[in-house]
Amino acid sequence: MRILVADDEPIEREALRVLVQRHLPEAEVVGEAGTGTQAVDLAERLHPDVILLDIQMPGLTGLEALHEIRNRCPDTRCVIVSAYDYFHFACEALRLGAADYLLKPVKRDQMVDLLRRLAREIASERQRRQDDLAHKEQLSLVRPLAEAELFRLLISGDCPDRRATLQQFLGVELQAGLCMVLGLTARSLPPDMPEAERTDLKNRAFQYLRSLAHSLCTCVVGPEEDGVTPLLIAVDLPIDEYHARTWSSALARRLRDRVKEQTGVRLRAGIGTPATPGAFLRSYQEAQAAFRFEDVSEKVTHFGDLEEGLLPEGGDPRLAPPHLPDRWRPTPAVLTAVETGKRFIEEHFAEDLSLERVAREVSLTPYYFSKIFSRVCGESVVDYLTRVRIETAKRLLADPAVTIKETCFAVGYNDPNYFSRVFKKVTGQTPTEYRTSLV
Repeated sequence: MRILVADDEPIEREALRVLVQRHLPEAEVVGEAGTGTQAVDLAERLHPDVILLDIQMPGLTGLEALHEIRNRCPDTRCVIVSAYDYFHFACEALRLGAADYLLKPVKRDQMVDLLRRLAREIASERQRRQDDLAHKEQLSLVRPLAEAELFRLLISGDCPDRRATLQQFLGVELQAGLCMVLGLTARSLPPDMPEAERTDLKNRAFQYLRSLAHSLCTCVVGPEEDGVTPLLIAVDLPIDEYHARTWSSALARRLRDRVKEQTGVRLRAGIGTPATPGAFLRSYQEAQAAFRFEDVSEKVTHFGDLEEGLLPEGGDPRLAPPHLPDRWRPTPAVLTAVETGKRFIEEHFAEDLSLERVAREVSLTPYYFSKIFSRVCGESVVDYLTRVRIETAKRLLADPAVTIKETCFAVGYNDPNYFSRVFKKVTGQTPTEYRTSLV
């Protein structure tokens, strides 16, 4: 046990040092302080197990020093040693976290008994921490195996009693969930890397993915097989299908981006739709199908987007080819989604319209709708919205009775100055110049 003695009287410090040396051979006085400030400084530098702290010292008082030490060194036990038999001092010391409050002159047996008790407490706490660490190490070895078994049982629906036992052991409750698979593609790892290094890098990437997934969501991580790791992720009830789609897509991008940042490995992700226990297999099959749908430009694919026709016409999601042709051709369902989105923009352009709102209208994730819209229309959703607004503004400006400010608000802009800048960027003229040119 390491002890720091803090007292402004050198003789008191010496007496305590001698007492420790004679009666507590297993303890060591590692430092002495003559002021409260020195006591705080030495506590931070020496990390003693116990500090014997005089209540009345120059600079910081013992109580003030106690407050600082407890904040900076919460594991250090502080014993106040005071010549003042004041009840409020003792109460304040205990409130601040003092292990005890002793009155001077301290009897030898009293001090020895106290220090021995603290030594036993410290030894017991250290043993408990070692036991906890050993338990965590054992759990870190067992948990992946238990998770893999639980994932299998949740997907298959087998052995409900064993499934419940594993869920309790792992502390996981899944009233509803969706499956996500993340895995390697031909471009995930450097092609010229030696095989042993490729294997090591792959293992590090999936180990990081496992820990990252647990830190970002409640999930059960299945076993990695053939370069693919499945996850069963908890979803809140009642299930909001569209929210689950956008949220899970954002989570998948965050997972793959973080893995790429940390390891350099580029993963693809496929996501299934939410399900309740008993239907997790369907979500798992959907995630696998979405993962196999490997458009060369896509990194995250949600099965809900595939159900909208984002497959070759007549294609079965579970038999999707590994790549789409370079010359992508939209299916009728894609064209319908884009046309519906365009009509929605044309009908609501005067409102506070966002990509998310338009995507929700066609039941696609914002990311995917933005991509197919650009492919079909040759311009982004934002550019199309801007063009609709400016074309409408031009018609309004042709009417002298409508002011520029009224035009601005009528086409969905709240700031006339910003409206003028956008109008000029699109037309090459300010609204005033455009109106003048019509005369």
